Amino acid sequence: MSLFRSAEGLPDHGCGALGRVAHGAMTVPSGRPREEPRGARLFLGYNTLPDPPFPLAGFIEYEMDPRTAGYDLGAVLRLLTESFRAQPVPPEGTYDDSHRRQAAVMRVDAMVVVFPGRAFSPEHSPPARALWENLVEGYYRDGDAEACAGARPALVGLGVDRADSRVILLAELSASGDHVQPERVGEYPEGALYDLLGELLDAQYRWTRAAFGL
Repeated sequence: MSLFRSAEGLPDHGCGALGRVAHGAMTVPSGRPREEPRGARLFLGYNTLPDPPFPLAGFIEYEMDPRTAGYDLGAVLRLLTESFRAQPVPPEGTYDDSHRRQAAVMRVDAMVVVFPGRAFSPEHSPPARALWENLVEGYYRDGDAEACAGARPALVGLGVDRADSRVILLAELSASGDHVQPERVGEYPEGALYDLLGELLDAQYRWTRAAFGL
């Protein structure tokens, strides 16, 4: 796990603490060389829901195996969920009081996945409009966005919390090769990746509660 980062003061994109955590996940440096293959990055969000155990929302990047960059994101999320569900709960006494106190004030409330994608404008292009309609109706297929005329490189961030609030942020690639500031897309995004991310969040939350006796 990387260091805890505060999400306080970041733009919330109309989604409260979940939006701030998603924005932070989108903008935190990866620490990798730009030419290195860029797979998905996964972040745990803490204290984003009402009545947090400590009044500080923030996030930590989950250390993903670099080899996951070569696999479908849905398959990676499924594998991580199965791994958490199969992982045995450590016996009582494994963690000392210091670790239990830290876990008690850092409640796992949200999860964000950030990955390279494509941006397109349905209002400006008939192919993009058709692609958007397919996406809304559930007919989107992998590779459709890449094949869409006018699609542009972008960074995509999907966020979900345990109350099933959702957010999608998009940051297009500028001419300089850097990403612009993330912007929210849509009101209540849906799709298989959100369902998988929610299942992984639930598995992480349940395991953490059991492991630390919370």
